[in-house]
Amino acid sequence: MEREKQIKIFVVFVVGALVVSLIMNFTLFSKLGQLENQVNSISNIQYNISDNVNHQADHILGVLDEMKAEQSWITPIRMDLDPNEVVGDQAEATFEWQVKELQKDSEVVFHYTYGDNEKFKALPAEEIQPGMFRVKVPFEVSVEPRWNVNVMDNNAKMTKKEMEQQMLENTLKYYVSVSYGDMVKSGKVHTEYLWEYGSHLYGTIQTDVLMMGEDELFSVMLFHHHADSSSLWIEEAHLLKYKDGTMSGKDKFVTDEQYDPADPMTDAFKLDKVKEYKDMRLVVQVTYNNGESFEKEVYKSRN
Repeated sequence: MEREKQIKIFVVFVVGALVVSLIMNFTLFSKLGQLENQVNSISNIQYNISDNVNHQADHILGVLDEMKAEQSWITPIRMDLDPNEVVGDQAEATFEWQVKELQKDSEVVFHYTYGDNEKFKALPAEEIQPGMFRVKVPFEVSVEPRWNVNVMDNNAKMTKKEMEQQMLENTLKYYVSVSYGDMVKSGKVHTEYLWEYGSHLYGTIQTDVLMMGEDELFSVMLFHHHADSSSLWIEEAHLLKYKDGTMSGKDKFVTDEQYDPADPMTDAFKLDKVKEYKDMRLVVQVTYNNGESFEKEVYKSRN
C-alpha cells in the first residue's frame, strides 16, 4: 500500500511537472511571438522612417537644385548631335543656352578643346533670341567600335585596362564666358565623351584576356554589345598572333554557347588554350556584316 501511494504521488508529481512545463512553454512561445511581432513592428517603423527621411532628403536636394538653377546666371548648356548625321569622320554639334540678366553689348564666347589639350579655342556665340545663344562646333569622330580591354591574372585581378586612355583621347571639354567692360564671368567646364557618337554603328567590344596560371595558357573572351537594335553585328572574329613583328598564327573565335542568349543586344565569343610564348603580341580582328574590319591589340607578352 505504501509503495502504491508513493507511485501515485510520483505520477501526480510528473503529471504536474509536465503541465507546468507545458504552461511555461506556451507562455514562452506566446512571449516569443509577441517579441517577434514587436521586432517586426519596430523594423517596419524604422523602414518607414528611413523611407520618409530619404524622401525628404530627395525633396530638399531637388529644392536646392531648383534654387541653384534660379540663382545661376546661365542655364544648362544643351548639346545636340545626331549620330546618323556623321559623314565619314566629320560631325557637327550644336550647343544652345540662355544667359540671364544679360547686359547690353556683352560678349558671349564658347570655349572648347579636345582630349588632354589644355588650350581652349574661343568661338563667338550667335544670339538667336534675346538672351538665347547658339554655336556649332565641328569635330572629327572615329566611326568604329569602342574597345574595352581587360587583362587578368590567375587571381582575376585586372592588370591592364585601356578604357580610361581611350575615353581621355575622345573627350570634348567646353565652357561659356560672358564679358562686359572689365567684368568677366565664366561657367563651369563640361565634358562630353565623343566615343558614344563614333560607336553608334559598331557598338562596344569588350575583350577579356584570362590568364590560366598553368602551362602559360590563357583564354580570350569577346563580348560585342550592340549600341541599339539598328547597329551592325560581328560575322567573324579572329585572334592574330605575332612573334617578333611577324604574324605566326590566326585562330578563329567560336560562339560561346554557355553565355546566356537571352540578351539580343550582346554576342559572345571565346578562344581557349592560347599558348603564350616569348615576344608574343595578340591582336583581335573583327569583321562586321557590312564587310568592314577592325583590329585591336589586346595583349603583349611580359619579357
